[in-house]
Amino acid sequence: MRIVLVDDEHLPLTRLKTLLEKSKVPEIDIVGEYTDSLNVITQIKALQPDVAFLDIVMPDMDGLALGEKLQELLPNVEIVFTTGYDKYAIDAFNLHAIDYLLKPVQEMRLQKTLERLQRVIENNQQMATKKKMIQLLGGIKVITPEGKVQLMKWRTSKAKELFAYMLSNRNEMIYRDTILELFWPESDTDKASKQLYTAIYTIRQTLKNYGLEGVQISSPMLNSGYKLLVENVVIDVEQWLDQLKSLPSLQENTADKHERVFQAYTGDYLGDSDYLWSEGERERLRRLWLRHAQQLSEFYIRNKKYAAAVRVQERVQAFSPDEEESYFTLMKLYDLLNNAAAVEEQYWQLKKMLQEQLAVEPSVEIEGWYRNWRKISTISQVDVLN
Repeated sequence: MRIVLVDDEHLPLTRLKTLLEKSKVPEIDIVGEYTDSLNVITQIKALQPDVAFLDIVMPDMDGLALGEKLQELLPNVEIVFTTGYDKYAIDAFNLHAIDYLLKPVQEMRLQKTLERLQRVIENNQQMATKKKMIQLLGGIKVITPEGKVQLMKWRTSKAKELFAYMLSNRNEMIYRDTILELFWPESDTDKASKQLYTAIYTIRQTLKNYGLEGVQISSPMLNSGYKLLVENVVIDVEQWLDQLKSLPSLQENTADKHERVFQAYTGDYLGDSDYLWSEGERERLRRLWLRHAQQLSEFYIRNKKYAAAVRVQERVQAFSPDEEESYFTLMKLYDLLNNAAAVEEQYWQLKKMLQEQLAVEPSVEIEGWYRNWRKISTISQVDVLN
């Protein structure tokens, strides 16, 4: 449970933090503590808390106004108000706060609040699994609540690309002229406009065919632009990023969570297409995943779980075959596992990849390691024969 604390006074802030850390509820992670309510607004999306404990009486922006703003920025965040006065209770619950704690906060009363929060958060997670999902990692697919994967079929490739573009810019206004210039740059305005209307109609019909009623295309400015709105449908990229940001520190008892998030990356963003406009986001997401993969691999290596580290690096190599470091890491891991054939295979695969992609040889470090390994392997074989 990721928690943010906001109180303009240090003493109650420290007391609440201490009580939370002593709580019997597992995996509480206090990701932010603030005495300035305005600072929270600028950082809340990066923190991705499940819960915000807010003092009500504060300068600059009071807790009620702050709670409303946080719910606007993060609709799923749960709010708990803390105050020395009970006259704000009605206002607090009008904001759908989950609880209202009077100061000084009592340990038993806080425990009840945390248990209720735990139930609400678990229920929200279960509800999310019952929604349809649009998968963008690896290509556009629909995943039903039962887990059935459906490849979306499109009448035209242009309609598919326009949908992908609008989904990538979901909940934002996209001006008609921007779409025409990007998708039909060589057509005159009248012809391009007709093609746009046809593509929008095709997208709407395709969404209907796949039961994606929660995805709607509106034209709020009299056909001068479009906005794609998403409700009650999970977007896998959003879910994966939220899970990645919410991960606790990597330890023995949290490795399974890290492994699940690592495995949830099912391929590059819109990986079945080569849309130029998506390259920046594709590279950003891939780099985030590779960084996490490296952390997971290093953790397994430190803990001598070499087979697990091999599985991580093999997946990295499958998705990003041009990552030179992955081949080298696998060479060293296979050496630790006494798999000489696999070391050789990784080395020659690396040489082939570098020749085909860049017309270069492996780095001096890798070549030196490989020559030294060959020398030691040869000596070991001679010793065995003798």
